[in-house]
Amino acid sequence: MTTLPTLAVFAKRLKQARHARGLSQRELGDHIGLGKQVGSTRINRYEQQKARCDMDTAAQIAKELGVPLALLFAESDTLAEMILAFSKLTKSDQGKLVAELKKKIASKSDK
Repeated sequence: MTTLPTLAVFAKRLKQARHARGLSQRELGDHIGLGKQVGSTRINRYEQQKARCDMDTAAQIAKELGVPLALLFAESDTLAEMILAFSKLTKSDQGKLVAELKKKIASKSDK
């Protein structure tokens, strides 16, 4: 499995999440407080891998898009799907799922 550089992963996940939310680059930039013109340029530069996003801005973007910050850094599509699905569960169901996964992992290592 080839791993994309972090900048490429962030660009891909940002674009996917923005499209899923139905926002333009301009709208997203404006919603996170960059203004329409500057915001459009900045989001475009992130998606084109021309600029690095600082963590505070990445957190603002994730919040505005309604996704966990970790999603924007998920290295595989499967991991991205799991992060998004997990985030939609109740805290109780998240705890149950984590316990089940730990049990499954433990039983595999016993074999």
